[in-house]
Amino acid sequence: MRPFAWLERRAEPLAGFTLLEVLIALAVAGAIFAVVAEFAGRALRNWNRGEATIAAMEMVTRGLGRLGADLTLAVPMSPPGTDNSTVYFIGDPSRLLFVAATGFGAGDRGLELLNVAAVNERDDLILVRHRGPVANPPPPLRDPVVLLRGRIGLRLSYRDRDGRTVASWTNRRELPAAVVVELFGPAQTPLFPVPLILPIAVDFSADCLDSPEGGEKPPRCLDRSAESAQAPTTQRRP
Repeated sequence: MRPFAWLERRAEPLAGFTLLEVLIALAVAGAIFAVVAEFAGRALRNWNRGEATIAAMEMVTRGLGRLGADLTLAVPMSPPGTDNSTVYFIGDPSRLLFVAATGFGAGDRGLELLNVAAVNERDDLILVRHRGPVANPPPPLRDPVVLLRGRIGLRLSYRDRDGRTVASWTNRRELPAAVVVELFGPAQTPLFPVPLILPIAVDFSADCLDSPEGGEKPPRCLDRSAESAQAPTTQRRP
């Protein structure tokens, strides 16, 4: 073996990439980067869309839950200064006005007048809740609370005790059995497969109860008493 042969081997030219191979490698790397960037962008958009959807559903659940809770406190009180033949409840496709026993109103019964109305602000619809003392006509209401906000559509309707749905409810002798809520997205597509039903459980007011003073009851209370008296009773078997 020749001396210093290992130096000769080190001095041999090393194998490497040609300019064409480097350009091809850069092109492949660029294509891979573009695919990864597109995939990451789609994933991020889907993530943001999912986050927005969850936030919207939480808002709808919270807002309509608040409205549903208010309706469970509705009482069929007659408007002050009237002949007691109707109840204080006004409803149309975009507004509700009713008396609720929230416990925060003036007096020993804690009654308040609640107004829930949909208003448009640019491209958004806002469902706002106000409250105030029970009076006729309604006084200026206060304490606005936003229940819903967004590029949505809303329609309210009202279901009677026989299951019929009507577009408005006013000057009636009793409360509706439920409020029907429909929400719409773009092109008036329903956000839910079926309308949401918010029931009103109570339809017997405090002014229908017997009082020690023996005050006169509203006609609707007398009609209800007559119906109860005519209703057939069932006897239990011994």
